[in-house]
Amino acid sequence: MLKILKAFKYAFQGIIHGIKFEFSFRIEFFLTLFLIPCAFFLGENKIEIILLSSSTLLILVVELLNTSLERTLDRHNKEENKLTKIAKDLASAAVLISLLIWLITWSLILAF
Repeated sequence: MLKILKAFKYAFQGIIHGIKFEFSFRIEFFLTLFLIPCAFFLGENKIEIILLSSSTLLILVVELLNTSLERTLDRHNKEENKLTKIAKDLASAAVLISLLIWLITWSLILAF
């Protein structure tokens, strides 16, 4: 039980760190606080609510992974490095794709 509590503690510390120090995550987090309740009003059935909510939460997950990767790479390699740049660009692309998934999901559900 103690391990589970510690795991939750570390997870919440990560979220708090993201809110305090990561501008993109802060914006996405507060938009999520607005969009998740909207999903319950705009979704016409459980599937739509799940799709609207999960596509919104996916952005936060990918943003946290992107930030984690960037911090790790910055820690191990301070100078410019081609492989580091490629890894960061790929992680940023993942964030962009999660945003496109969100846009497509919300657009299709709200349009039809």
